[in-house]
Amino acid sequence: MSTTARAILAGGLVSLDLWNTIAQAYDGFGDAIDADKFEIVPRTEKKTSVSKSHLDYGQSRASVIIPQPTEINISLSASSVKALAMQFQGLVQALTQGAGTWTTQPVVVGTHGVWQSLGKRNVSDSGFSVVPDGGGTAYTIGTHYEVNWQRGEIRFLAVAGAPAEAATVNVSGSYLAVDGKKILGGRITQVRCRARFDGQNLVNGEVVEADVHECVLGTGAGFDFLGSDFTPIELTGEIVTPAGYTEGYEIRFPQRSGD
Repeated sequence: MSTTARAILAGGLVSLDLWNTIAQAYDGFGDAIDADKFEIVPRTEKKTSVSKSHLDYGQSRASVIIPQPTEINISLSASSVKALAMQFQGLVQALTQGAGTWTTQPVVVGTHGVWQSLGKRNVSDSGFSVVPDGGGTAYTIGTHYEVNWQRGEIRFLAVAGAPAEAATVNVSGSYLAVDGKKILGGRITQVRCRARFDGQNLVNGEVVEADVHECVLGTGAGFDFLGSDFTPIELTGEIVTPAGYTEGYEIRFPQRSGD
C-alpha cells in the first residue's frame, strides 16, 4: 500500500541559527518558534536556441534549463529577539542592570517640561523623593515633577514651587534589576543563518523536516508597532551551498519507505 498522501497541508515550527559576526561562529539553534511561512522557491532560467532555417524557422534547436540560486521566504509570527534583530538589521546585546538605591543623589534640573535621565531604568515608586539641595520640603510628584518609572526619566514642570532650571535637587529612592535584551538597529544589512522546519503533513500525519544548511536573509518590509492586526516578521533571501555540501538544503520524510 502506498504511503503517498493525496494532498499536503503542513503545520510546524521554524528554528534559526544565526551567524555571530563577532565570534565568527554560529550561535546554535534555540527554541523553535511559530511561523506563518517557510517557503523554498527553486529557480531556473531557460536557454533556447531558436532555428533561423527556412525549413523550421522559429522552432527550438535545443533547450536547456539552468539552475539559479534558490529563494527562501520566511514569515515569523513569534516575537523572538533573534527574529526581531533580523527584521531591524541589528545586533543583539544584553540589557542588564543591578538593583540599587539613591540616597540624596544630586540631580541638576534641566529645561522645564523636558525629560532627563536619572541614569538608571526600572525605578521604584516606593520611597521615591526629590528635595531641594541642602534640605527642606520635598517636591510633590504630579505637581512639581513627573517620573517615567520604566525608562528612569524625570521632568520638572514650570509651576510655582518647582525647582528652577539649572538648580540642584537631591533624589532618593531605589531601582530594580533589569535582565533583558536590546537590538542595535541598522548594524547588519544581511543576516547569515541556518534554518530548519520541523512539521507534519496534517493529511496523513507523516513527519516532514527541512534543513537549510546556510542562507542569507534580509527584509524589505516595514514593521508597524501600531498595526491593527498581528504583525509578522517577513524575511527573504537566497539559499547558499556551504563548503562541504553538495546541496543547499535537505527535505526529509523519515516515516516513508518504498515510494
